[in-house]
Amino acid sequence: YKRVLHRLRQLGLLYPCYCSRTRLQSVGSAPHIGELSVYDGHCYGMSEEEKCRMTKAPSWRIHVPALNISFTDGILGLQKENLADTCGDFIVRRADGMYAYQLAVSVDDGAMGITHVVRGQDLLSSTARQIWLLRLLGYDVPQYTHVPMLVDEEGNRLSKRQQGIT
Repeated sequence: YKRVLHRLRQLGLLYPCYCSRTRLQSVGSAPHIGELSVYDGHCYGMSEEEKCRMTKAPSWRIHVPALNISFTDGILGLQKENLADTCGDFIVRRADGMYAYQLAVSVDDGAMGITHVVRGQDLLSSTARQIWLLRLLGYDVPQYTHVPMLVDEEGNRLSKRQQGIT
């Protein structure tokens, strides 16, 4: 992951983000259930002087282009997403030093030569970011299939974490 971050930095795509959770939650209106919030690019292009005044450790974001990503899901069919419109620049390394899911899963899938990914429909919104990262890093893109989530009669997701399955 460290090598990939170095490569992304050399491409001029990485930048530090000093935004607090409070600031990120206050940007625009709070999304409704199922909607994604779009990062407003607040820290993109921050001057060196501004960065020097920051006291907290930054997370690292990747600057995404206004690019349409499309793929055919094994169940849901054709999917299209414009990264700049739907997610904006996203975190690839958290302020605590942990690598973010988007980076880790993309690098792992690419390095292992994964050809098919089957996962829950709740992860559909991550797929375009991963496809973009995979292509950017020179990896083949797997075939994706997103299966419906298990829900109870009221539509609530069944999961061990939410104690929906006993």
